[in-house]
Amino acid sequence: MLGVFFKRGLRALLPTVLTIGVIVIVYNFFADSIVGPVNRGIRAFLAGTWPGRQILDFVLEADIDVLTRKQTAEVLDHAYRSAPWLEPMIGFFVAFSLVFIAGFILATLVGKRVLGRFEGAMSRFPVVKIIYPYARQVVEFFMREKTVKFHSVIAIEYPRRGLYSLGFVTGLGMKSLNNATGGTFINVFIPSSPTPVTGYVIFVPVEEAIPIPITVDQAIRFSISGGVLVPDEQRNPESILKLFQQIAPPSLTDLPALNEEIVEEDEDAAEEEGQA
Repeated sequence: MLGVFFKRGLRALLPTVLTIGVIVIVYNFFADSIVGPVNRGIRAFLAGTWPGRQILDFVLEADIDVLTRKQTAEVLDHAYRSAPWLEPMIGFFVAFSLVFIAGFILATLVGKRVLGRFEGAMSRFPVVKIIYPYARQVVEFFMREKTVKFHSVIAIEYPRRGLYSLGFVTGLGMKSLNNATGGTFINVFIPSSPTPVTGYVIFVPVEEAIPIPITVDQAIRFSISGGVLVPDEQRNPESILKLFQQIAPPSLTDLPALNEEIVEEDEDAAEEEGQA
């Protein structure tokens, strides 16, 4: 009974804990890998350059020009300590502004050419060329400007007869294929599991598509979880499990006993042959 209560509590609290954990990991990544270097660059700019010192002179209303670089850094540290929220806020604002400016530049013709050459250079490095294309593919899947429109969720017999795969209808086929076969086909994207970022696109006859009344989000969760997260309205009754247990092959724990039965049957068969 205690185990049941523990599992229920774990099932209720674990999604929230995991969500908070992911948010904390993402925040720490941005804070350490992006905002941290940006803040260090801001400090170096303010304390070590003439324009930066002029900005400090205006903001702090102090005569910064008479101070050395080390003294200016100490004044800056004191200002940040008096308002500990100021430095992270400035770092995030500057990082956001830099990303926005980079996006604006890359939207131009010159920016696109520079990005193309950069990606070409990345694809020539021995280790980077293995990681970068897949990282770029994942980012583009979740942040693409023109998203792929999944019209509906269907099931089809794929990759062979008797096996069914979940897919998304993405289009109405190709005219040449319809004319050549005399049929009507639809484009179906078959996602890979547990990473639906990749998959296969196949042409399926309309009459062979089985509509599945679930949302695209539910189908993606089903694929990512390897079939574990089945929508509530699509769950089969528990009686299916009993039927499966009747027809399922013996589990690994039953193999030793099964092997002993096979050995005994072989010995009995050998004795009968010897008597004959």
